[in-house]
Parts: sequence; structure tokens; C-alpha cells
Amino acid sequence: MPTGLSDTVPPTGPDIADADCRPRPAHPGDGGSWTHGHCWWWCGHRYTLVLWLGTVTSAGQHAPVYACRTCLAQLHHAVLDYSEALFDAPCDISGLRVPLYLARDAPPPPVPVRYRAGRHRRPRSILGRLWQQLADRRTRSAP
Repeated sequence: MPTGLSDTVPPTGPDIADADCRPRPAHPGDGGSWTHGHCWWWCGHRYTLVLWLGTVTSAGQHAPVYACRTCLAQLHHAVLDYSEALFDAPCDISGLRVPLYLARDAPPPPVPVRYRAGRHRRPRSILGRLWQQLADRRTRSAP
């Protein structure tokens, strides 16, 4: 009879290689406050179950923002991709990470800039691929 974890068979290579340790996006039935309404994101504003994400402010006006499961998953993966691209961002001569977004009038980072090889999984979003290209120095931002 098994007495603990030492008696179990450890996972094999493919089991570990295929495992995804990233957190999962929210979904209906997860205990969140899902309600019926229109999604504000990429799906064409369809009427479905949506989750309140917060409030947006534009020109002094405020509005609640809701997302359906599909759009929330896209947003979730973009946030994770951004976080990983920031981690892989190059460092300036003082060791500080060079931000992915610079103000138009901001001075360039001190040289030399050390670029690092990406250490994270392949990005899951279009924005994630763009951010990773910036971090890996494969593209340059427009002036």
C-alpha cells in the first residue's frame, strides 16, 4: 500500500514538457461574478456571459468594462506575454531593464545594451509576439 509521495511514480519527460504552469484565465463557473451582457472586446460585442474587469475612464467619463470568456482568455494571455517579455527585456549598462515602451521624447537607454535570449514559452498572443520581438531586438520601435 502506498505510504506517500515517495511511493508514486514520477512523471516522465513528455508529461513534464507538455505541462503548462501558467495560470488559467477565468471562466464561467469558477466562482466569479459572471453575468449576461455585451462583451466590450474583440468578439464583436456579442451578448453572452461576461465578467466585469473594472472601470475605464475616457475624456472624464467612466464606464464598466466586461469581457466574455474568449476575449478574457486573449487578454489574459497578452498580460502573461507582456510580463514574460519584460523579464526578457535587455539591460542597460547600469543593469536596469530597458522598458518596452519609451516616451517619444525619452532619451535612449545608456549603451551598451545587453540583450538576453528569451527564456520563456512561445508567446500566446499577437501583442506577446511583438513584445518578445522588442525584447529580443528583432524589431525596432517606430520613431
